[in-house]
Amino acid sequence: MKMLKRFGKILTNNLWLKILAVMIAFVVWIIVAQINNPVSTQTFNNVRVTLVGTNVLENEGKVYQVLNNSDIVKITVRAPESVISSLTAADISVIADLSEIREDGTVPIVYSLDRAESITADHDELQVVVEDKKTRYINIVYELVGSVGDGCVAGKVNLERNRIEVSGPESEVDKIAYAQVTIDLDGAIKTISADMEIHLYDQSGHRIESETIVKQTDYVTTTVTVLSTKNVPIYSSATGEPANGYLYADDIYIYPEVVTIAGDTGVLNNINWIEVDPIDIGGATGDVQATYDINKYLPSGVSLEEPGYDGEITVTAYIEKIVEKYVNLSADRITITNIPDGFTAEIIDEAPISVRLSGLNMELNAISSESLSGTAEITADAGGTFADGDILILPVRFVLSEHVKADTVYVRVLLTSEDKEDN
Repeated sequence: MKMLKRFGKILTNNLWLKILAVMIAFVVWIIVAQINNPVSTQTFNNVRVTLVGTNVLENEGKVYQVLNNSDIVKITVRAPESVISSLTAADISVIADLSEIREDGTVPIVYSLDRAESITADHDELQVVVEDKKTRYINIVYELVGSVGDGCVAGKVNLERNRIEVSGPESEVDKIAYAQVTIDLDGAIKTISADMEIHLYDQSGHRIESETIVKQTDYVTTTVTVLSTKNVPIYSSATGEPANGYLYADDIYIYPEVVTIAGDTGVLNNINWIEVDPIDIGGATGDVQATYDINKYLPSGVSLEEPGYDGEITVTAYIEKIVEKYVNLSADRITITNIPDGFTAEIIDEAPISVRLSGLNMELNAISSESLSGTAEITADAGGTFADGDILILPVRFVLSEHVKADTVYVRVLLTSEDKEDN
């Protein structure tokens, strides 16, 4: 009992020594801990801030845009080596609550990490601008680049949709002038069909790249028909008769004479020419001209392939006034045919025969006494039973072009019996 009292007295009288001993022990423990698990720092670059509270703005019909990349931070963490050794950026909580946006457009960024002694960052505020949300429908256009293969042409272009819905900050959406897909033909020889990416452009043709604009879709199915081409001639004819005293020269001028058409190869193989309606020359006293739309004469699925050409065809039929010309025809230019057996025949007219010709001036000019010839044929109608000394009056026939006519002329032909000549 005396020993217990003595021990209690020692404890009571030396309390300050005990406190000092505890403090020394604590310091020793810290020193030992630092030796075994020292504190170090780790820096993480390009850590993205997690945004919460966005539904508050959405419910108010607002959208936000982060400015100056303020949602990307650089963080330095101070913690024991045991923590640092396994630490990743994902372990650090970096949050900005957009429901706490201030009047100056800043939002505080809150950093936290269990077991860390301290966290420091290169900035602690998110900078945002808030605008009214706007939705628009934008027309989609297309651009063809490159060229199809030889002998082919790009035909109809079909887009699955011709406009797209976009939404975002009003100031950004208002910049959009049109949406466009670019189609690379790249030597294509058959129809192209693919999903093409849609890009947005402003009025100056500059592409708009904005993460705050949301498109209804990023792609549109696009089909480009690739057709074969072929050059084919144009034909026409004339109907009716010109006025009296005039002659159709059987000459038609067509402009253009050849057109290029495009279509499926199997269809084009069956097209060798295109014929338009006949041109009416009835009662004409001069050249007749008519125009046609060649598109009306193309088969289904075939089109013209000439940029800027609307398909107008001009057809001209040439009409000339009939002219006359007299040509002297000598007897030696006339051949007697179908001479009866046992007879000889000769023309007994001494003077040249004057032949009146009528027709196209150009063709008449090519006829002369030296070039004109004719035939006189002896037929049964000329005399029935023939006898020596018969004189037959026979018409002379001429071989002339379609556009030249000759008046009928006659010659006298003397038949002589070959028996008489032998005597």
